[in-house]
Amino acid sequence: MNSDYNIKVLDKETTLQILLRDHSSLIRFGDGELDLIRGESIPYQDYQPELAGALKELLLEGSNRRLLVGLSDVFEKIDRYNGYCQNFYQNSFFKNNKELLREVELQYNVYVSTFFSRPYIDLVDKSHAQEYFAKLRELWQDRDLLIVEGKYSRSGEGNDLFVNAKSIKRIICPPNNAYSRKKVIETEIIKNADNRLILLMLGPTAKVIVADLVAQLTNQMIDIGHIDSEYEWMKMGATSKVKIPHKHTAEFNFDDKQVKLEKDSDFDNQIISTIE
Repeated sequence: MNSDYNIKVLDKETTLQILLRDHSSLIRFGDGELDLIRGESIPYQDYQPELAGALKELLLEGSNRRLLVGLSDVFEKIDRYNGYCQNFYQNSFFKNNKELLREVELQYNVYVSTFFSRPYIDLVDKSHAQEYFAKLRELWQDRDLLIVEGKYSRSGEGNDLFVNAKSIKRIICPPNNAYSRKKVIETEIIKNADNRLILLMLGPTAKVIVADLVAQLTNQMIDIGHIDSEYEWMKMGATSKVKIPHKHTAEFNFDDKQVKLEKDSDFDNQIISTIE
């Protein structure tokens, strides 16, 4: 089944190829960002008119050589995804965002795939996930990383997702309403950017930060989102979204109070800045 929107989204494999080849930066739009654009708050970010306006502007501008813009890859061949995912997009995403998607359609932009970093849990055929993750991890192979994430994200903690990186520094940000600290976060990123690949796991705020900094820094910056949950699920062979007790889990949006952070000196030693 195809949607009735004339919106072109490149598949996740092509998106990854572009990132590896061109070292472009990338921001990803999902249902949460579209909720904010429509004027609704989401679990970890209150509606802010300034944020919503910036997100809508970026969405309608689409991709360019320096900054790729991702949309959910659901406008054709949606039967690749499981029943729960199909139901959400057909009965919620498309209906709630009808007017906004018509605006997107009028721009005649080509988008990359938001799902380039969600390559496992929602797919019916999970047999290629390990091969895809191996390719994805080439992005940081022998590179110095700067990870910018929320307090409970702890991406790569307790697994080998980033072990092939040359080094890792982390900026820890507020788990909720990070947009209110955007300027401080940007200052810390600029101060510590060096020649690092910058990975952001910071919800809607990541989009505007990358867009702000793409003209100031030569670094490749990737809004990579819930990559850690996907990797954890793949490693355990999960067939549904299982909660991970010691870190934030994708789609478990109210789990902050239940997360029991584990002591991990290697992780702690990577933290260069904590923003409250």
